[in-house]
Amino acid sequence: MNTRAEQRVPLLQLRGEDSTSVKRGSMHMARKLSLALELYADANGAVDQRYIEQMRDQDAEPVPVDPTLPRFTLVVGPSPFTMPRGWEFFLTSPYEGATYISTVLHNAGYPVRIVDVRYTPNPLQSAYEQIVEGTDVLGICTFEDNFPFCRSLMAMVRGSHPDIPIVCGGSLVTSAPSVFMSDTDCDIAVISEGEITILELMESYTRGSWQRDLPGIRGICYRDEKGKARRTPPRGQMMDLDALPRMRLDLWPQSRSPLGMQPQVISSYSRGCKMDCSFCYRTTPQVRAKSPEKMDRDLDWLKTRYGVEFCFFVDLTFSSHRGQTIEMCDVISQHDLRWTCLTRCADMDVPRIDAMREAGADIILYGVESLGREVLREARKGSSENLTVRAMRTTFEGGVRFGSLLIVGLPNETEESLADMVQFAEQYNHVTRVKYLSAMPGTTVYQDAVRNKVIRTEVDHLNWLSVEQALHEDEFLNVSGLPEQVCRDAYKRVYDAYQPGPVMDFQHWPEHFQYFHPQPADGTERSTSYAGTGWRAEWSSAAAPLVPGSEQYTLDKVADPEVAAVGSTLMDCGAKKLAVGG
Repeated sequence: MNTRAEQRVPLLQLRGEDSTSVKRGSMHMARKLSLALELYADANGAVDQRYIEQMRDQDAEPVPVDPTLPRFTLVVGPSPFTMPRGWEFFLTSPYEGATYISTVLHNAGYPVRIVDVRYTPNPLQSAYEQIVEGTDVLGICTFEDNFPFCRSLMAMVRGSHPDIPIVCGGSLVTSAPSVFMSDTDCDIAVISEGEITILELMESYTRGSWQRDLPGIRGICYRDEKGKARRTPPRGQMMDLDALPRMRLDLWPQSRSPLGMQPQVISSYSRGCKMDCSFCYRTTPQVRAKSPEKMDRDLDWLKTRYGVEFCFFVDLTFSSHRGQTIEMCDVISQHDLRWTCLTRCADMDVPRIDAMREAGADIILYGVESLGREVLREARKGSSENLTVRAMRTTFEGGVRFGSLLIVGLPNETEESLADMVQFAEQYNHVTRVKYLSAMPGTTVYQDAVRNKVIRTEVDHLNWLSVEQALHEDEFLNVSGLPEQVCRDAYKRVYDAYQPGPVMDFQHWPEHFQYFHPQPADGTERSTSYAGTGWRAEWSSAAAPLVPGSEQYTLDKVADPEVAAVGSTLMDCGAKKLAVGG
């Protein structure tokens, strides 16, 4: 099925075993794929088409909830990640992954609920108590920094309710399914997108035919009758995103809170990314996009039904294709939204920034990462310092704020290139986020770290990722070889160059939140005219509290001593402070 979006956007198609080929005129280019080959398949079989049409039909006319069908509980666990001042909404907002899974099941008539423990002081116990209230099938959302929570929750449920099947989905289980099948009580790991797969799984479970059907359900790892992990052929990505339902945000528990739904949401118009950065993991690497008509219906639904006022578009490269970007901005402009998005410095020009400004863009986040030429080359960024400066000037002159996303400690970083990054940040005070390099499972950086024995075991590393807060006192894997003090000094100076986020008047604060690093310096006049004086005098970052037990996973406990010695000796991270009651 070819959609209008697919006709606009060239797609990378899998050719052979280890390369993609793109033809433009007479030029033929090939590159090695860095991610698992199964992620580059297409969900275009007869079974896929059946469920795609079911999604489309049931979005138009949902099936009434049938209390006799299996009850599905979807758990969204905690993350240690902090967000800078003005971005706290991102920690609590409904987001697409969990919303789409719960929505397609709800529309099919299943009793479904989301258990959200992202900012609960004891998320493990809270999730467990809600699960055992009434669950026939348990779904768990996985992401890179919640592995210990997922593993412990599965163990608790398995110990008391061994008959509840456990299905895991999301970026982490997609990147490391073998770990989940060997080291947790996960029964089924859903690889890549989950909307089609969860419908097929639940239909089979309802019939009572899992044992017979699971070997034929694509895109999963499962346990056979002897408990041995088995893997089925890949399902691949949906070809037609217009079949996705309108998101039912009222399935989130916050819709029943006294404050009601918050007016911010995390959404997108596309999936995938045309780039292949060495440090970035994508569960859906192939580019797919909604049509403008679908985007219009979705935004109208979010605006009129839920009162959404601000949207964070998490498309990995929002402005990759000029014509499509302008077309989508034309749609957004009809809905009186403020918004932000992610994009590349190479994908900005005057027509695009003009369209984005007119559509209500507040700030545009750019994956700058570094200014070092060799750093960017090794990271496969397809960017340069000149492109970054050009994009920044184009954005500023277009009347939109420019937000840099930076990484400290990429391979090939030098003290000189790091100093350039710091000067860049302090001169313009336009930084939105800085973090130390993370070796995300499934990425080239991760594979290199395993090969070079920087990572002791996969489980150790997944445990350690759960204590990374994106603060300058974090521990880090020092793959750049720079002195730890140099990295920490650079991080702190860049951190102090932050600018305000887009939602300074956030009203949906959870009862339990932690606040970090009051900062008396206001930055530039551009910051104070936007957020007022003293905009970060009380805190410059905020987050949910670290999960109890996080002190078990500091680098000195999960890495070899020589690795810990160059990335964790000068400061105590938050998890170490837990151990001493700090």
